[in-house]
Amino acid sequence: MDNREKLLTAASRVYAEVGFRGATTRRIAEEPGVNEVTLFRLFGSKAQLLAEAITCQEPMGSVQLPAEPGDPVPELTEWCEGHLVAIREMRGMIRKTMADLEEHPEMGPHLCNGQTPHFNRLLSYARRLVERHGGHPDDVDVHAACSMLFSAVFTDAMSRDVVPNV
Repeated sequence: MDNREKLLTAASRVYAEVGFRGATTRRIAEEPGVNEVTLFRLFGSKAQLLAEAITCQEPMGSVQLPAEPGDPVPELTEWCEGHLVAIREMRGMIRKTMADLEEHPEMGPHLCNGQTPHFNRLLSYARRLVERHGGHPDDVDVHAACSMLFSAVFTDAMSRDVVPNV
């Protein structure tokens, strides 16, 4: 693993643990044994390093919907279960980023970058599903339905440990 990868891994771990303020460049550099000067040479700033560390998180790469819908109940169930697991694994980083948004709004887009492609694939799958069953995507608010499903999965993954009975 090169210094860039080591620093990104360390930054992800430290940031998920202590947030933006606690993730000092010294602490991040010390974890993998990299010189702090190297951190600044590679990333320019702490904000840039953390933005890249958040953006490079791809926990859901293996959770895919088929190109053509077959049986939507098991396909969507598997998709939801996979995303629940993946989001729960990233819960610390997501929570820290959300808590830091007031003070560091520039971090928000980096958090969403990882989810946007997954949402777009879900949207595409749902549109093909509607068409396959003789409907037209404009007849159904596919975007709203996908937004509700995605939001439900995200909410469950983020809050089940805090509010287990909901």
